[in-house]
Amino acid sequence: MIHSNNNKMPCSNKNEQSIERIIPLPSVLIDFIAMTVCDLIPPRKMSSRRRQSLPINLSQQPILPELVYFIQKITFQGGIDCRTALVALIYLNRAKSNLPKGAVGGHDTCHRMFLASILIASKFLRDNHCNKHIISIPSTWSHYYSYYYCSSTTTTSSILTNRHLTNLCGGFFLLHEINQLERAFLKLLNYQCWVNDQDIQNFILEHRVDFSL
Repeated sequence: MIHSNNNKMPCSNKNEQSIERIIPLPSVLIDFIAMTVCDLIPPRKMSSRRRQSLPINLSQQPILPELVYFIQKITFQGGIDCRTALVALIYLNRAKSNLPKGAVGGHDTCHRMFLASILIASKFLRDNHCNKHIISIPSTWSHYYSYYYCSSTTTTSSILTNRHLTNLCGGFFLLHEINQLERAFLKLLNYQCWVNDQDIQNFILEHRVDFSL
């Protein structure tokens, strides 16, 4: 084991303590996110004959991770807490209401919509001092509330950036794709990103059965 010098030890211990206190989101919330993005936009239907006629680079698309697993991985490794997930869900609802009629998605639309919503939610809460609004989180979820957003000593590693999210995706989405989907999702929201505590409370109340609260 390699020991660092005394000047660096406090910082290292602090980071280790932060990592140890990350708690996964409740499974019911993970499942609800997955159902929401799947219900957002229907996939494009394609016959086997049409698929065979596509160029190789389109017909042999990479197989993405299963959606629930993907959401679990990104939210855990990204230090996402319940409040951030709820804001992302509110964004997804807003996006759905703004979708053009007859819109269809691709094989990776669910993953992209999730990534865009969670990225913008994380940035919004960072910019608006989310740690002042813990009241909106259901008491039954208090155990799942991330250390990062409860602590007054929030570290920068708890905030999603485009590059950080790219790294979490493990090569499935490149940085320029993350940048593009963020811009597209913001446009879909009509740049209406503001979410207050009452919005979150209303959303929880509306879906309290879905959340088993």
